[in-house]
Amino acid sequence: MMLRLLLTFLACLMCFSGTFAQKKRRKTAARTPRQAQVIFADFPLKVSKNNAYLTDQANRPFLMNADAGWLLLQKLTIEEARYYLNNRKAKYFNTVFLQLLPTEPDQKNAYGEVPFLKQGDFSTPNEKYFNYVEEVLKAANRLGMAVALVPAWLGCCRTNWYDVQYQNGVEKCQRYGQYLATRLKAHKNIVWIMGGDRDPLREESVQRAIAEGIKSITPTQPMTYHAASSHSSTDVFGSENWLDFSMVYTYFRGKQGVWTPEMPQVYEVAKKEYQKIPRKAFILGESQYEDENVGNDQMMRRQVYWAMLSGGAGHCYGSSLWAFPANWRRVLNLSGATDMAFFHRIFTRLPWELLRPELKNELIVAGQGTYGSDDYAPVATLPNSRLAVVYLPVGRTIQIDASKIKGSSIRALWINPSTDKRWIGGYFKPTGIRDLTPPSLGNDWILLLGNVGKK
Repeated sequence: MMLRLLLTFLACLMCFSGTFAQKKRRKTAARTPRQAQVIFADFPLKVSKNNAYLTDQANRPFLMNADAGWLLLQKLTIEEARYYLNNRKAKYFNTVFLQLLPTEPDQKNAYGEVPFLKQGDFSTPNEKYFNYVEEVLKAANRLGMAVALVPAWLGCCRTNWYDVQYQNGVEKCQRYGQYLATRLKAHKNIVWIMGGDRDPLREESVQRAIAEGIKSITPTQPMTYHAASSHSSTDVFGSENWLDFSMVYTYFRGKQGVWTPEMPQVYEVAKKEYQKIPRKAFILGESQYEDENVGNDQMMRRQVYWAMLSGGAGHCYGSSLWAFPANWRRVLNLSGATDMAFFHRIFTRLPWELLRPELKNELIVAGQGTYGSDDYAPVATLPNSRLAVVYLPVGRTIQIDASKIKGSSIRALWINPSTDKRWIGGYFKPTGIRDLTPPSLGNDWILLLGNVGKK
């Protein structure tokens, strides 16, 4: 416990160290994060004792920074897969989300192998197909990366493996889960994702059977469920023993082409998930992708900071890379992916696992934005109130109640989330209402408010 407290204190000191004493208008550097020391997780991952976040076996908090590479196992050769994984590792992604099987039951992987010798029959696995899966798992593990696998993607619209699972039946699905766990149990970097863009209806029993089959062999590999948009894992499988942590999935209000125009914002579903009893650690499993529909890099930043400051333990970034189109190497380097590297660096300098979302909206007294809109600014604080973190989706002046930050002297620090550059926003006593304005109004900002005086 003393060691954990010391590490937390040192992390706070790093956040407010002398490196912040930069000129207020320092020129923006290139959008490439400095290389930091790589810490390899001791897999398998597990849930913290307080059910708030993921850790490795040494109980070190694991901030999931995932990339949606859903069709990698179908589209890429092992050489291409290694290229992809190395690119993601260089951008500080520590997890990749993959569909274990091809999109449809009659499709093959890049080597012409089908997953089952008899099409759609879970009892006839093709060893050559799963040999390739193992090669990818090994490549990821060598980089210290977790791989989240979906055993059989349900799909939103009666395609994919939706009917096939039901036709296989409960007993065969359970044996399939046992086969996967037995075949892949040596790979401790696996995380399992059940479902796939769908709330379970008639297929609830077969999804449970696959999950229980896996857990009967590898109970320590963590598992979650990918529900339909605007829902979370616990909305549909809240009481299942195999559900270790939850995923929330949503877009934004007014998004076209989804089943409801009232799709809640990320922070809305995240705060709802955070307040559930009993509590489960959760991540933002899916949201708007960067280069699809109306997505852009600012939306990617907005989603991840909304999730993290509303109680989340990580997220999955998405782009058209998920399907590995012909230009997939170019898509690897979209600006939003680089922003996720900055996100990981910014948050791992903080005691992020101790942050708690502010639910009463007491810190910001003016300028927080409208709840339910795109401009809302979430706030998270440490339990001792000696640090607050604010994300402003749109740069603007806000007023804060300085008395909500404990300590003798408060320092305001602005961070540009697309460059990781920092500006001191002032020092003040923890009393009264204070106006705070970011260095520019043309982009989004992170604001750190913390005590720098004596205890």
